[in-house]
Amino acid sequence: MTCLRPSGGQGPPSKHLLVAVALGLGIWACWPGLRAEAQTAAATTCGGAPAPQEWSATAVVTELEVKSDFSRIVVRKEGNVRSLIFVHDDGEEALESELDLSQPHRLLLQYSHYMFTSYLFRPKPQQVLLVGLGGGSMVHFLKHHEPELRVDVVEIDPTIIKIADVYFGVRPGGKVKILLQDAFKYLTTAKERYDVIYMDAFLKPSNETDISGVPLRLKTVQFLKDVQKRLKPDGLVVFNVHVYDDTKETLATIRQAFPQVYVFPVSQRLSLVVVGSLAKEREKLGDLRLRAKELDRRFETNFSFQELLKDLEP
Repeated sequence: MTCLRPSGGQGPPSKHLLVAVALGLGIWACWPGLRAEAQTAAATTCGGAPAPQEWSATAVVTELEVKSDFSRIVVRKEGNVRSLIFVHDDGEEALESELDLSQPHRLLLQYSHYMFTSYLFRPKPQQVLLVGLGGGSMVHFLKHHEPELRVDVVEIDPTIIKIADVYFGVRPGGKVKILLQDAFKYLTTAKERYDVIYMDAFLKPSNETDISGVPLRLKTVQFLKDVQKRLKPDGLVVFNVHVYDDTKETLATIRQAFPQVYVFPVSQRLSLVVVGSLAKEREKLGDLRLRAKELDRRFETNFSFQELLKDLEP
């Protein structure tokens, strides 16, 4: 999830269910409790996430609004780009995922590029865990570039799993497993061991979360120590951290829990990607540069590992 932006004056949910979406978008399947609604809205950019196309050239259509047990969720489409958005109680919107429908493996949100700095430290993972599904852009990336990689995803909200399937083409199968479960319970009881765990779980902010929506029970030293039991030797946990008043405390907790911590500022320091490693020795910058160069040749993706490495804090 990336930044916050105004909701743009969305009206209250209607009671009916629309299956056909207007403006030539075709027919979309829905299920009870969800409503699809064609609607044009003024396009805005947010929080340093680069617009993937010319915003003024294409109408923005709201395809879905639904309230689950955990969040109020909106799906919008502009051209080939579909977005998953969480709406907070005050009307602010958090852009959770963006997907280029013509190239779903192409990561559009800048923070997601930095999430894969994990490859600088663990270049050949065999099994990874994503905590938080969202629109599944990271799943698409891994399936495309690492078809033999085993990818487990744990997601607490069944509505998100359905939306990811119908609107974003993300579903279990092959090397991908999607688990409907509370991440806290899974990470403290599971038997699987992973090379990398990606922590990207956000809910609607409440008294049980921090201001960005991260559940408080996922932010304790004890929990992070429990998570380490799910890692292989020298494994990694990668955190998507939004910059708020408690960011220093969040970083201090991660540093207390992990022997090695690497911090990558994102979007003019509006967020951070933090890599916690179990390795005893800190990686040498020269070795990381060599890996970054090799990763750019290997992935040939829409971002550069060498450029990401330049942002690593000393």
